[in-house]
Amino acid sequence: MREPIPLTERRHDRWLILAFLVFASTSLFVDRLAALDVDVCGQRSMWGALCWYGRAIDPLFLANPQWLRVMSGISAWVFGPLYLVLAWAFWRGVDAARGPAVAWAVAMLYSLAVHLWMEFFGEHPPVRPALLLGVYLPYVLVPGLVLWRLRAPHAFTRVKPRSASQP
Repeated sequence: MREPIPLTERRHDRWLILAFLVFASTSLFVDRLAALDVDVCGQRSMWGALCWYGRAIDPLFLANPQWLRVMSGISAWVFGPLYLVLAWAFWRGVDAARGPAVAWAVAMLYSLAVHLWMEFFGEHPPVRPALLLGVYLPYVLVPGLVLWRLRAPHAFTRVKPRSASQP
């Protein structure tokens, strides 16, 4: 019989939970706009910070080609809800989250490799490459940490000790 390891004994998981919640926010507030091809630089746009980001750092974000809209849609409507599920599963210590979390981490690393290739070798190179890499660094670090964290088949549970009254 197995029992969940309390979050108090899995202190590093708190950082992963926080990362999942931040990623869920960016999926909702940024990737959804890109997937729907919203003009973040339009007149009286409430998305001024995103317009600045596109102009000052990442012109590809503003160009928003079809392949990027597809990737943004997957992030918004597949990964976004998954981040919330993973945050809950890491909070509660649910071993069943291992498969989806590993699949997400591998998919994220793959899609980021494609995205960064297009950023640097495509038609719209970054204005500030080092800053752009800093923006995307969490999307490499967090999946890597998740893969490392979930390397054991039962990352969130341990064998329940037998009580003195059990034979």
